[in-house]
Parts: sequence; C-alpha cells; structure tokens
Amino acid sequence: MAATKKTAKTRITAQDFAALKFVRSLALSPDGALLAYTLSWCDLEKKKYFANLHVLDTQTGESRQWTFGEHSDRAPVWSEDGTRLAFLRNEKGVDRILLIERSGGEPREIFKTLGAFSDMKWAEQDSTLIVKYRKSDPDPDAEKALEEGKDVEHKTPAVRKINRLYYRLDGDGFLPEERWQLYRLDLATQEFLPLTQGKVDVESWTLAPDGKTAAYVSNAHRDPDVHPFHMQITLLNVRTGRKKPLNVPLGEKDAVAFSPNGKYLVYIGHHNLQDAWGVEQLHPWLVDLTTGKQRNLTPGFDRQPGDITIGDCGYGLGLPLVAWSADSRKIYYQITSEGDTYLARIGLKPGTPEPVWDVPGQVGLYTVSGAALALLHLDFETIGEIQFCDDNTAAHPAFERLAGFNEDFLATRALGRTKEVHFKSGDGTRLQGWVVTPPDFNPRKKYPAILEVHGGPRTQYGRTFFHEMQYLAAEGYVVFFTNPRGSQGYGKEFAGCTVAAWGTYDYEDILAAANWMEAQPYVDKKRIGITGGSYGGYMTNLAVGRTDRFRAAVTQRSVVDLSTFAGTSDIGFQDNYEFGGYSWDNPEGYAAMSPISYADNIRTPLLILHNENDMRCAVEQAEQLYARIKIRGKAPVEFWRFPEESHGLSRGGRPDRRVIRLEGIAGWFKKWMTK
Repeated sequence: MAATKKTAKTRITAQDFAALKFVRSLALSPDGALLAYTLSWCDLEKKKYFANLHVLDTQTGESRQWTFGEHSDRAPVWSEDGTRLAFLRNEKGVDRILLIERSGGEPREIFKTLGAFSDMKWAEQDSTLIVKYRKSDPDPDAEKALEEGKDVEHKTPAVRKINRLYYRLDGDGFLPEERWQLYRLDLATQEFLPLTQGKVDVESWTLAPDGKTAAYVSNAHRDPDVHPFHMQITLLNVRTGRKKPLNVPLGEKDAVAFSPNGKYLVYIGHHNLQDAWGVEQLHPWLVDLTTGKQRNLTPGFDRQPGDITIGDCGYGLGLPLVAWSADSRKIYYQITSEGDTYLARIGLKPGTPEPVWDVPGQVGLYTVSGAALALLHLDFETIGEIQFCDDNTAAHPAFERLAGFNEDFLATRALGRTKEVHFKSGDGTRLQGWVVTPPDFNPRKKYPAILEVHGGPRTQYGRTFFHEMQYLAAEGYVVFFTNPRGSQGYGKEFAGCTVAAWGTYDYEDILAAANWMEAQPYVDKKRIGITGGSYGGYMTNLAVGRTDRFRAAVTQRSVVDLSTFAGTSDIGFQDNYEFGGYSWDNPEGYAAMSPISYADNIRTPLLILHNENDMRCAVEQAEQLYARIKIRGKAPVEFWRFPEESHGLSRGGRPDRRVIRLEGIAGWFKKWMTK
C-alpha cells in the first residue's frame, strides 16, 4: 500500500486572519447541559464580518449551528427554566432581540430598534427581559423605514451640538444625547419601558436571583466627565422603579454581581479617585446586603483582575467579569499576570485567589452555571478551545476539552516558533519577552529583526496567538515582543512608575530589548526595525527621535504631541491623571514626554500609518509628525491614511484594509532593511 503523501505546510499570509473563526460569547444553560456560543467569521470579498449562534452539548461534545446568514449574533442568555435562549442580532445596521427554543428551530424576532442594546437578563419568571439600551437621536425618516420594514439609512445630521466633554467614543463615533439605561421588555405585550433615566450612563449591572431587584453602577458626580471615578451602586426595584443607593465608597467599579442566595453583592473596583490610566489595583469587594458592611477580598494581592492580554484576535481589554459558585461561597474572575490571563476564585474571607485554570495562555471568555464551568483558552499555537468542568467547587476542578477551533487551518500552516526569554534593563529591572523565529529558522544564519511595542501602555503582551507576529516571522523576520515598565501583569509599582514620566523607564526597557536582540547570534544587528501602535506608536516615534540604532520604523495610530492629545482624543480630557496635570499646568513635562519634541532628530526611514476616524489618537497627531519630517527633509517618510477606520483597525477594521496594513508594514521593512 502506497504511503500517504503529506501536504506541505505553507507560511502564514497577511490574508489568513480572514480564514479564522472566533468564539465571541459563552452561555451555559441552567442545567449545564448546553453551552451557547457565537462564532464570528469574515468574508474577505464582501469586506465584512458576521457571527452566528451555535450550541454545544457538554455531555457528548456535539455542536450544532443554530442560526445562519450574514448578520452578527451576540450575547446569548438562557431563560431561568432553560427552555429558551434570547440573543442580540445586528442586521443591516439595526439591533434586534430574538428568541429561540431549546430544541432549536427558527429564531423569532421580538423587538428591534434604531438604538443599541448592550446585554440583557431574564426576569419575573421568564415573562420579561431587563435590557441595557441606549436610545439613538431622533431621526423620523429612519424610524419610518424601520416601521415599514425597509432598509434603514443612517444620515449625517446637519449639526452636532456638543455640551459634554465625553461626547464621542472610538469605534462608536459621536454618541447620542441619550445615555445607556435599563429597560424592561414585557414579552407578552412587547411594552418597552425605561427603568432608569438621566444624563449619566448605567455601567455594570446585575439582577437579583428573584428577578425583582437590579443593582447598577453609575457616576454620582454632577460633572462625571471630569470626575470619572465617582461611581456608586444603586439598588432598583424593577417593578416599582424605587431606587436605593448602597452605602459604599466612591471609586471605579465594574462587574457587579448578586450572589445566588441574594445575601451578597460583589464588584471589582478601587477607591482611588485620582487614579492614572489603570495603575491602581482593582480588587473584588464583597458587600453584605444585610449589614451593609463591605470588605476587600484580596487586599495583599498585586495583580489586576480581567483579561488585559493584547492581541489581534479580538480578546483582551474587555471589562472584568465575575461569577458566583452555586453555593454562594466562591467568586470566579480572570487575572492578568506575567503574560498569562488565568481563571481564579476567592472565598468570602480575605486571602489570595486560587487558580482554577492556570494553564499558560489566555482565558478569553468563561461562563458559570450551577456547578458547571466552561472557558475559552488560547495560546501561541491554539486559536480557541473550549474547556469544561462539571464541578467547579472541587478542590482541583477537572476540565475536559470539548471543542477546538481553527485546527484544520493550523494543520496547513508552518508557524514560527515562539520562545520565552528573560533579560534585564539598564538598572537591573527584570523583564519578560518572547521571540518568534521564521518557520525555516537556521540558528547559524543572520536574520533581520523587528521589535514590536504594545499599546496601552497598561496592557501586556502574552502567551496567545498573534497573527501579525506570525505573519512577520513568515516574511523572514525574527520578531521580539516584550512588556516594558508601564505594562500590566507585574504589579502596581511596575505599572505606575511611568505616570508623568512617559519616555523614561519604559524607553530604557525598549533599548534593553534592542540590546538583547543585537546580542543574539542569529540577528543581524544592522537590520533591526521597530514598530507599534497607539502607545506603541508613541514609543516608536520617541525611539527614532532619540536614537539612530533602528534601521527602519513603522509608527501606527500614534501619539505625537501630548499637549494636543488632550483636546483631540475621546478620552484626552482625563490626561491630568496620567501626565501630572493638564498641559497648561505642566507644559515642560508634556514637552519632555512628547515625541514631537525630538522629531527634528529623526533620520530613520519612517512609515506613518493612521486611521482617519481614529477618535482615540486623532489623525492630526500623524499629520503633525509627517509634516515636520517632510519639511525638514532629513529622513525618508511616507504617510498612509485609512479612510473610515477607527483606532482598532488591526483588530477589527475592514478586512481588505487589514491586509493592506500588514503588507505595508512588511513591505516597508523589506525596502529599508535589505542588505
């Protein structure tokens, strides 16, 4: 019998992200027997993304697709009796609520709107849904089209009248006048009525086990934009509308959740009203609803809750999530630490959280129902696998792998090998990083190399699949990515030492990373490039303005002038916490930290990539840098502008533009780093 011929593996291409599918939501049924999830996919020719609903049998591992078509399904939630599943769908620019029976079949649309839904929960013995909703600005033509079942055309208004600092959000665009509020949808009458009102947003919220009381987080200050951490928790009777503020200290609050026995409330937060961008450590706080007393459950633990691992597969950077065990004795949440995002739990007494799933990698999603727990895990060579355990209260929960995604794709691709390294900065600070070598790596050869700098700055690179890193390695580059000071994952002091000091310790660490690269025998030290986006673009700009050691550079959606950033960024009005006062209070400090101050020194060939609808780092930042370099004429420079795109082009921008971006980065380095 002839031997089976193996199919030769090919290298990762710029288009390959479009072949991948990603789990975007997880929801276990009340009995733990079924796991609902949404799976996103990309149509490269149509230049769009879609997502459909799937359901996995946790006993057999069999998965079935429940919805089909070119729309985006999200946020599934099971009814309390487990017989129905409600979920959200965006189709042709309109948000909708749909119901589907446990047995499957055709979903039924029960409500649609010109506004936006965030999430929802079943209440009142499954007769109603409590929904977080933001009403759109009035548009009679669009409302008429919606009523008549016609396609809705969203028109640009004749004028936008602004009276708040927080009036836009990157990715969302200009915000409507109305804020996020809680609404009650009666499933029998389809009556949709507001439970909360006002000029502040409902943030995190939860519903008591009896479905009669909601608890929500909102800002209590008369000027919430200038004082973003004045967050309070309010109890709301969903039938009468009666409200009662909880007596808890002001401060950042997320992930509020009732215990199953109704005795406790937990939230993730801190009480520092002057926190910089994510420096203060968040902790789970337990509130006894009988006595009103609260306590920090992890007072001595120096790691941030949530998934703050950054990548281009759409995980990380979301708000923290918490879930309770069925006996109301344990709280589950994600923790970011030294390149990993793992799942942990803590009891009702202060202590150190214990890992539930601490396999190296990234827990991107998880869901708890009764004793059942399911999570989504990724690592350098796994693009999503579902792990399940049926007894989350066990001392050492036993997990079973139920499903893997993108395995057929990975079987056809030759990946670059990723290796973890540790090195020291100039002052002896221990740093962590990872090096990716080309698929046909030969340690006796010399390779050009690229240093990648992450955004944030308070995020982390970690042990998760990163398409961009693999693509650049496939193009023949050694790729190095690391977490300089200012990153998350290494404690409060590590993250906070760059407050009002951007371009100091972090810059030293980037130079130490370049030194490490130069010392490797397989790296051509004369052909090392640097790139990064957002804060990573800031650091790229700063590096080429202060040193000529990099052969070429690509700066992406970057910060150039911190003094103008305050007025042009959607969150720039909060700069005073991060940069030591506002620019008019600290002009010398802002100038010292701003890359534009060093732009006249740039000799390194620089490609500037920026997105025209970027509301986080406005395109004027790139315009300043490009004009300065071009006029001075001391360095080769090109400026690529991506129309319509927001800050997140690399993670969720229009597919063809993502391809152009990746090929542009590789092409620029090839042009200027060829021997």
